[in-house]
Amino acid sequence: MMQSCTEATTRSFWRDDGIDYSVSNSEGMSGGQISLWNSRVMEFMFSIRGNGYICIKVFWKENLYYICNVYSACVLSLKRELWKNLLDLKSRYTDGEWIIGGDFNAVKEGKERKWGTIGGCHTQWEEFSRFIEDIGLIDVSCKGKKFSWYSEDGKFKSRIGRFLISNNVLDSWGVVAQLIGMWDISDHCPVWLVTNREDWGPKPFKFNNNWFQHKELLEFVEREWKELEVYGIGDYVLKEKIEIVKR
Repeated sequence: MMQSCTEATTRSFWRDDGIDYSVSNSEGMSGGQISLWNSRVMEFMFSIRGNGYICIKVFWKENLYYICNVYSACVLSLKRELWKNLLDLKSRYTDGEWIIGGDFNAVKEGKERKWGTIGGCHTQWEEFSRFIEDIGLIDVSCKGKKFSWYSEDGKFKSRIGRFLISNNVLDSWGVVAQLIGMWDISDHCPVWLVTNREDWGPKPFKFNNNWFQHKELLEFVEREWKELEVYGIGDYVLKEKIEIVKR
């Protein structure tokens, strides 16, 4: 909420001689963003600023990345404008991988909020989900806490902060989750991308969540599982049955 951010103030966030930054000052008590990076680690190329976002293009470890810092307005019309601008940007700049993160001031479904009206009605949830689909980025599942924003009294909470990443970032970095940190002096919690390079091998089988909506699913799964005849100790039986299901 600073209408003017000096270099001294900016560098107080991250005390390192190699830190560089891009700032979008606030208008009154709304808006205002800052993106920081270590110039000794990655090569900054250019930045693009718009209403509700700062996007930087960097070169890191032989790859190009577009990293967008988002701070969406609460008004639905301005959210729609932000979503459209991000879609236009991603369609225009296709020579690198994309990471978009920040406060979207929107949720995808009712279970991402508790009480209050944060995130809006069903129509808004559907529009935000459609935006994520259209932009072609992945909203990795959360690890630990479910909500990234809390009201002052803690009664209202929602997941309005998140990362959206490209599939290549997911694979090459080994991203396994988004980790929501502790609620502290801010009403927003920090959010990190969690990586794990452990190779667990191929997944045994895939499952579509919408199958849970079928009323006969659980009965079907239980019946089919019990009909698989495998004998031995528990771990062996489990492994063999999963192999059969996979085939």
